[in-house]
Amino acid sequence: MFRKILAASAAIIALAAPLAGQAREMRVSSFEPPQGFYSAKVLQAWIDEINPKLTGTSFRLYAGSILGAPPAQPELVKAGVADVALIVPTYTPGLFPLSGVVEVPGLVETSADGTAILNALSEQGVLDDEYRDYKVLALFSTPGYRFLMTGDGVSQPDQLRGLKMRTPSPFGSEILAMLGASGVSIPAPQVYENLERHVVSGAVWVMDAYRTFRLDEVAPAVTSLRFTASPMAILMNRAAYESLPEEDRRVLDEMAGRKMAEWVADIVDATDAEIESDFRNAGKVKFIDLEEPSVAAWHTALAPAAEKWVAGQPDREAAARALDVARTIGE
Repeated sequence: MFRKILAASAAIIALAAPLAGQAREMRVSSFEPPQGFYSAKVLQAWIDEINPKLTGTSFRLYAGSILGAPPAQPELVKAGVADVALIVPTYTPGLFPLSGVVEVPGLVETSADGTAILNALSEQGVLDDEYRDYKVLALFSTPGYRFLMTGDGVSQPDQLRGLKMRTPSPFGSEILAMLGASGVSIPAPQVYENLERHVVSGAVWVMDAYRTFRLDEVAPAVTSLRFTASPMAILMNRAAYESLPEEDRRVLDEMAGRKMAEWVADIVDATDAEIESDFRNAGKVKFIDLEEPSVAAWHTALAPAAEKWVAGQPDREAAARALDVARTIGE
């Protein structure tokens, strides 16, 4: 399968090759369309900022999965088909296991929360093995996922019992099972149709997706509980990074790491809050804002999730350490 991806990308790469005397072009891959949130507001915005500062290099966005499908992005970077790519670590189970700690319920309310956790883990060396083949430009997370529901929505965990829900990941399905629901994996563009046809009763997702895919039309109830979150990364081919002129590496380093991650998190959280505010002000969506004792009921139902996450990791000792760091950051 990957050989087909490489073959299909060969013509694109050839067209992208610079002429003599021109800056070397670095291919930035996004599985989102050009107008997608991360393509436009993160990757393209970063490219527009960094390119004028470079002397022998320029970055160019290849959006819309033109270089490969979402789960293929890490391998595309590792193989050099893409020089940089937007990665969702949970799309490739087993490849970035400890980054998934932000999926544990109760740890992440905002992107800033998840970003702080992932960067602390990185700086302490906990994630070294996961990203040893890459130059890490940014590690961050989504905001906490809400329940986007058909009908009147849910306010108590037992109301999910017997329902089918669009899940964000394999571990997301495990958490839903703890609540008596079944997780169903559905590609983003097909969620609307599956909600409309009542194949699923809701989706665990972010407000950006709620707006982008017009889910308010078929899932008009939003439970504000921040159920789980997804880790995200912007990774670069290590050899491509090392081949850059020294002055360009210096510019890249100054804009990468925690600094870049926090910049992304600020954009993500601001957009998340803006979208929620717009929907609230429009008055067409029912927001279910939980208060005690409802919050306590959710916390009780989800309490075993942390232990379950640790137990499911290949290195339980490392997973327990990651969870301890995450909890410390969240205090």
